[in-house]
Amino acid sequence: MMKRLFFLIIMLLMLAAASVSAAEREASSIDAIDQGVADTGETHFVATDAKITECKLSYTVAVLPYVDVSGLEGRSREMAVGAVKDSLKKKYPGKKTSVTKISGSNEVQKALLQYPFENPEAPLLEELVAVGEACGADRVIFISLLPVREKETGFMVVAGTQTYSAVVTMKLKCVDVQEEKFLYNQNVEGIGSSTSINFWKIGEPSRAKAVKRGVEDCMRNFLTSFE
Repeated sequence: MMKRLFFLIIMLLMLAAASVSAAEREASSIDAIDQGVADTGETHFVATDAKITECKLSYTVAVLPYVDVSGLEGRSREMAVGAVKDSLKKKYPGKKTSVTKISGSNEVQKALLQYPFENPEAPLLEELVAVGEACGADRVIFISLLPVREKETGFMVVAGTQTYSAVVTMKLKCVDVQEEKFLYNQNVEGIGSSTSINFWKIGEPSRAKAVKRGVEDCMRNFLTSFE
């Protein structure tokens, strides 16, 4: 009887030790916190020095119509659109020698009419996949410019400097149609600024340039995150 009791005590101690050892090896849910869960669509501030280069993979990409709910007007709106197009053309120049092909605008429009989004400002994965399949694309890109936060700082008495800053937020998605998965799905923030030296009331910072630089930051992070 004493031997059995002794044996049971030994077994319990061994099990307890094993449990402690396993707990020590496994990181706690707090320790496991790193950079967040991918593909949540949450906003991330970005800053990267990576350069956009031409894609060298053989696939067809469909770029969906640009969605602008930024509230920008005039030159700022024009330069934001220009920054989006220029960034895309760096990665997908659409030259005769380019191995990556770009779906035609008519093909994309027909696919969107065939498979309209329930919410055009926030399409779901399955909706983007359906549009990609309908227009024969391997990848689908969705780009939306969200409301821009603007701020002007500095001083001006007789002479001084003024800086105009724009915090640009963009909703950016890239879908692999065949794999039916997101390659990128985030809201991204980029900061652009423009500074000028003022003498009396001559000279002022460019709001449009600040917006453009913020958009370029977001697009650079987006287009260098996947091939």
